[in-house]
Amino acid sequence: MTLSNIMVSLDSSASTPGRVRLACSLAKRFDAILTGVAAQDPLPISIYGKGSYLDSNIIEVAEASARDELAKQEAVFREMSSGYNKAQMRVYDKEPLECVVSECARGDLLVARGLDDGNSGEIVKALSPAEIILRAGRPVLVTPSEPDDLSLGCAIVAWKDTRESRRAVADAMPLLRVAERVLLLTVASAEAETNADATEAYLRCHGVQCERVELPETTNVAQAVTGLARDEAAGLVVAGAYGHSKMRELVFGSLTYELLTSLRTPCLYSH
Repeated sequence: MTLSNIMVSLDSSASTPGRVRLACSLAKRFDAILTGVAAQDPLPISIYGKGSYLDSNIIEVAEASARDELAKQEAVFREMSSGYNKAQMRVYDKEPLECVVSECARGDLLVARGLDDGNSGEIVKALSPAEIILRAGRPVLVTPSEPDDLSLGCAIVAWKDTRESRRAVADAMPLLRVAERVLLLTVASAEAETNADATEAYLRCHGVQCERVELPETTNVAQAVTGLARDEAAGLVVAGAYGHSKMRELVFGSLTYELLTSLRTPCLYSH
């Protein structure tokens, strides 16, 4: 169980250089291929509408603009991954989300932007991490705008006894194995058993020793996770992602959406 191909989505946001540096650093750590994915639809339906009449001049200008944007993204990728001989680019003149989701079939992990970027461009909206997480079929490491490296001094597993959490723990195993400390976080609940003993045993079978942390029952689990990550200076949070496919965003107010909007620590999500 390792990481052989780490993918990173590129866009026009200000967080892209840091995201590529983080992905490149991770690729070097695992001696993995680093694949940058850039896509730009010259004539997105969200702007031009479906079935609109477009004269040749409009099409030419739109295509030139798309080529220019892709060239900028590729330049950022090349600069941030300079010197790493396993870095490669995949560039498309198609709808970004579909391209990124399709490319996930090639890789073990996708590094994607967070929601704290502040950039409201169409390309950035299209690559909002919520739908990527739900559709990728691969673990997605969502990075806030500040970090440009993944510190694994302390990693937190935000555990809940669900399919999504089990999937997340398995997907994160290569990272958990190299973390200096792993905290298995549970939140007390009167309604359900945490089954944390089984998860601790699973981690131990894979050579990961963890410390158990149980927090009191709370209605704001996201705040509890965020607070522990801050207090422990954690460099990584691992969490299952809950939501419904066919939606542009996860259910508003859900734990996953709250983590996406509030957590300032890189978080690996699996769905």
